[in-house]
Amino acid sequence: MEAKTRGCVLHPLVFLKETTMTIQCGLQSESFKLKEGVPDSFDRVMTGNDPLFAQKTIRLTTGRRDWAAFQVLLQVNEPYTLSVGRRPAFSPYGALPNYRLAFEMDDMDGLTYSMNPIGMVEDDDGIHKADILLNDEVIHVMDRLKRSVWCELRIPEEVSPGLYKGNVHIFEQTMFEDERKVASLTVELEVINVVVPEPSEYSFQLELWQHGSNIARKHEVALWSDEHFAVLENYVASLGQLGQKSVTVIASEIPWSGQGCFRITNYYSDLFEYSMIGVEKSKSGIFTYDFNPMERYIQLCAKYGITGVIDLFGLSGIWQYQPEGYGKLADDYPDGIRVRYLDRNDSCYKYMRSAAEIKEYIAALHNYFGTTGRLNEVRIMTDEPSDPEAYRAVRELFAVVAPGFQFKTCYGHMEPILEAPEQARNSVVSAGCLFKHLDDFKELKVDNPMWYVACDIAYPNTFINSHLLESRLIPHLTAFMGFDGFLRWNYTVWPDNPRERIRYKYPFFSAGDTNFVYPGNDGRPLLTLRYMNLRRGIQEFELTAQVKDRCNDAEERLAELWSKIIKAEKLQGLYSPGDSFSTWFSDEHEDYEAVRKALLEMLVNA
Repeated sequence: MEAKTRGCVLHPLVFLKETTMTIQCGLQSESFKLKEGVPDSFDRVMTGNDPLFAQKTIRLTTGRRDWAAFQVLLQVNEPYTLSVGRRPAFSPYGALPNYRLAFEMDDMDGLTYSMNPIGMVEDDDGIHKADILLNDEVIHVMDRLKRSVWCELRIPEEVSPGLYKGNVHIFEQTMFEDERKVASLTVELEVINVVVPEPSEYSFQLELWQHGSNIARKHEVALWSDEHFAVLENYVASLGQLGQKSVTVIASEIPWSGQGCFRITNYYSDLFEYSMIGVEKSKSGIFTYDFNPMERYIQLCAKYGITGVIDLFGLSGIWQYQPEGYGKLADDYPDGIRVRYLDRNDSCYKYMRSAAEIKEYIAALHNYFGTTGRLNEVRIMTDEPSDPEAYRAVRELFAVVAPGFQFKTCYGHMEPILEAPEQARNSVVSAGCLFKHLDDFKELKVDNPMWYVACDIAYPNTFINSHLLESRLIPHLTAFMGFDGFLRWNYTVWPDNPRERIRYKYPFFSAGDTNFVYPGNDGRPLLTLRYMNLRRGIQEFELTAQVKDRCNDAEERLAELWSKIIKAEKLQGLYSPGDSFSTWFSDEHEDYEAVRKALLEMLVNA
């Protein structure tokens, strides 16, 4: 729920209700994650001295054209409705009290804000944890448990630097009563005289893979239809707000074979991804190709600043599950590529089953991107190839059939790169092997070095069980290593009913491994606390890049800053037995805020 601040003089006060305490409230940082169901936590007990509610004033530091965020934490000793909007709140459960939140800051023209109740999801350990930023204006809270609300302030570029004060006011009302204010919390906002870059200006090479077929399924629209693209635009816009740099194109059928979803019998979920390219075979035996859905998607991404890299999936490193029938279709082709076409002779759909047909298809793709002037942007994406000989054969084949295509490969192990350094160009390495071989990898002088985390890495990661600061750390760690970007496979790989149950394929996938956002009922993605903390870290990567460009003593000063959040000068030895995230990295929000403020101040004085 978004609103503009309105001016009126209100004075901060806390717990105006006397005698019996009915509500307790406090402020928390953007990296706070509420948990419920923790053993011996007494979630429903209101003691009046719970430290989670102790903070009544929060101080935030921002630049100009920036955003600031915090959380409001509430607990009420009876069922109620929680409102962050202006609509009336009546309940089918009867005459429940309504608690409405509103933010006001009188002395900053152009400031806007939004509030989102934060939904809980069940983690693999059975504990419910805050994750989803809900778009609901009103939610029901029936269980006397704590609830948190995400509050985001958007600071205009024209604002003068200085200290500003605002308040979150909480109003109570039941049925047709007049509202009364029951609490106020104070927000202090320090604006530093630095214009923060827009996501379209970012240099951070963010590659979050897009899974359009799953988006179509969850929003119940026909694949690659106008309705599908209307929904896709909302997701692409959310990626643009992160500074996403790559376009995901699925160029054959089910390149990941649905992540082996047919093997998971305790939670049946459709994870198959389908091609964006239509293929037909004429009655005379000529293949024709419909690149329009692919082109439309590429142009949609460009509308939101996502340009420069087009990742083609489904042409190399096809995931195969032979026992279940997901193997190769063309015996004379080295990989398991699956190209479906409509045969006009009998109006039946079929699959290409010869190397000659597949080569013709690849050549047609190559010709299309050459004709449209995008050949240099295309990368043949290979996700952790399991058969080195087949992978080598595919590369040799492409060198003849489609010589203008470049390969980009995700490696879960370092050995293939060290054994064949010529394959290192455009390679992306998993954290598990990278931290063991960081010096070796740097010696290869890879173009635009990037790294990724997946299901096998405990930390830093973006699971539900991960500390939110791990998402924020990832871009800092990228800068610390001298890398250009970060890749994650999981933006929308939801199981069947993700808002009810995000846990899937445990212990291979930890809860949250498959997504950064959730499908909303209105066709928009529901963002998450993990998304927001990654967004913050990416912005700080950009501030770091500006410091490198503009400050003479940047290297020394950045090393000092990084030491606040990265405890070791080198990352070799990471994942030693008994270690945790806090062994190697800071898990204190204040440390990251200190780094952020220092970066802004360095730019002011540069």
